Amino acid sequence: MFNKFIKAKDKAFRILYREITIAMRMVDGEKYTIKNPWIKLFGKGTIKLTDGTLINFNKSNKKDIFNFVYFLLSEGIKLGDKPGNWKLLKNNIIQTHQGLKFYIQNFSQDIISETFLKQIHFSSHDLAHKIIVTGGAFIGDTLLYYAYFGAKVYGFEPDPKSFELAQKNIKLNPRLSKNIVLRRYALGKDEVVNFPISKNSGGSSIFNKSYAYVETQSKSIKTLLREMKISRPYLLDIDIKGSEFDVIEDRAISKFKLIRIEYSSYLMKDKSKDLNYILEKLDKYGFRKVIIFKHNQLKFDLSIHGTIYASK
Repeated sequence: MFNKFIKAKDKAFRILYREITIAMRMVDGEKYTIKNPWIKLFGKGTIKLTDGTLINFNKSNKKDIFNFVYFLLSEGIKLGDKPGNWKLLKNNIIQTHQGLKFYIQNFSQDIISETFLKQIHFSSHDLAHKIIVTGGAFIGDTLLYYAYFGAKVYGFEPDPKSFELAQKNIKLNPRLSKNIVLRRYALGKDEVVNFPISKNSGGSSIFNKSYAYVETQSKSIKTLLREMKISRPYLLDIDIKGSEFDVIEDRAISKFKLIRIEYSSYLMKDKSKDLNYILEKLDKYGFRKVIIFKHNQLKFDLSIHGTIYASK
């Protein structure tokens, strides 16, 4: 029994060592990693980084803390008070270099990096008096990002877990919260759908299979603009994992000046629902200036997954 325990611990350590090695970076000419990687084998403790940073964790926040630490290491981000530094505040609250705050709960390295470091949602330094509609609000990161630049933001998130976290994160930023409207809707057609519950709520999709579902209201862009009394929308930003092929059928999107669509045609059984399908619809709606790009490191060809940014 003891030998099995030692083997299990040894395997866990080797996996951990590989994780740390992958995450290791040279920052400011110095090695930047975890000095005591074996600490992950315990239920609580203090992570010691090579730059002297100490980060405590316990059983309840261990997964999120380590995800955050790997994020720091892989991106070369340090905690502190210098420009560009992030902060880990009390009560497991993270503060970005822009001063935006959100809880570490359900921390996603990729999504947070996309939003706050790679700035894939950037459209202007000044969004004052601009109205932005965004679907797939996740934990509120995109909503806070746009509100930071002055926009009035209408966000929609069907996943209950992500929706609850988004509400909490918005409240953490009271100066920006007054410009944010958040509703637990799916975007697509006007109907009630069974939305799958997923452990990875950042990747939730109406097309995913799940052990459980929650009844959710889905609404079209046309209906949302009418109900929210939005007459002059500026930017539509959607990351809705396949449902973009329903949204693109709605001519109401022609009322926007800018469109940002993360498309995932690999989720579609109908192979005609692809990148060209979206581009042809955008062209019909008057969006003639288009760029297509990869917004993350997922190994998908641009023909099946990426981001479209279009304007008239």
